[in-house]
Amino acid sequence: MPEPDRDTPHLGGIQMLRGVAALMVLVGHVLAEAQHYFGLPIPLATLPWTRGVDIFFVISGFVVALSAGRYAGRPGAFLARRAARVVPLYWLFTSLMVAVLLLAPGAAKDTALEPAQIVSSYFFLPYERHDGRIAPVLSLGWTLNYEMWFYALLALALTLRSPLATATGALAGLVVAGLLFPGASALWICWTNPLILEFAFGMGLAFIWSRRGGRIDGRFGPGILVLALALMVTLDSTSLPRVIAAGVPAALIVAAATLFWGKRRAPGQRLGDASYALYLSHRFVLRPLTLILIPVLPGGAGSAAIFAIVATGLALAVAFAVHAGFERPMMARLDRRRLRPLRPA
Repeated sequence: MPEPDRDTPHLGGIQMLRGVAALMVLVGHVLAEAQHYFGLPIPLATLPWTRGVDIFFVISGFVVALSAGRYAGRPGAFLARRAARVVPLYWLFTSLMVAVLLLAPGAAKDTALEPAQIVSSYFFLPYERHDGRIAPVLSLGWTLNYEMWFYALLALALTLRSPLATATGALAGLVVAGLLFPGASALWICWTNPLILEFAFGMGLAFIWSRRGGRIDGRFGPGILVLALALMVTLDSTSLPRVIAAGVPAALIVAAATLFWGKRRAPGQRLGDASYALYLSHRFVLRPLTLILIPVLPGGAGSAAIFAIVATGLALAVAFAVHAGFERPMMARLDRRRLRPLRPA
């Protein structure tokens, strides 16, 4: 989700996947809105679009593992770098959501103003809402709670001799602990969720990539990518745990874009750059469109298609604008400050 870290090599396949994953989430939410408000069955809406989140988790494990070596023994610097990538844009949209709840609470869908939830949202702490759902005030931010938890674990592991192996063992141990000792607190439920193993999948792929010295076999990438996407669609209809039904295909998808992509040009680089902005901003586009367009559109499949096309196009336009006007200049400024030489004593 966050834009690529300049501490890691630029991989076109990974950047392509960022865009694919964000677009999957967007399309899934657009089709769900159209199906709900128009009361029509939309066959494409049954596809596992929101499993783009699982691809994000595997990508995070891969990218962070590649950059972790630069921060051995410096967990504070590692956390500061990750926070610079994640926090500013997330806090911006969280604050925008709080403003909506304060000024126009009726415009927010299924979200109430809960002070404790707002505080926990800014600190990336899981919180159980009034309706029993564990989510921050900006509900999309549930994924970032997992991201920051993973970063915190890896930061602790950076103080030890084998940080990646330690972090992988810690993730597996937490999952086992959650299965053996199920708890009711939101923190325990989230921090032991088997989904965190998807970060370990990404770290494993990064280990393989590093052992091969970045040498990649680019012959089979597109084919593996198509087969992995088909596997994700097939397994979604089973009763398998999400970490298997979505996490394993997501790992294969990331493997296709890294270990088996080679020097082949990957499409969608600009979309990959704006993927984090797209993920965080698209709900702020969909909700107003739902309130404005749906009352004036007649019923029927044609109107649902118009809504889906307009919503998708406008969400993409807003994401590119947010990335170009806020995210990219902000990251450039933070990078300049980080690279600024120290003044002599």
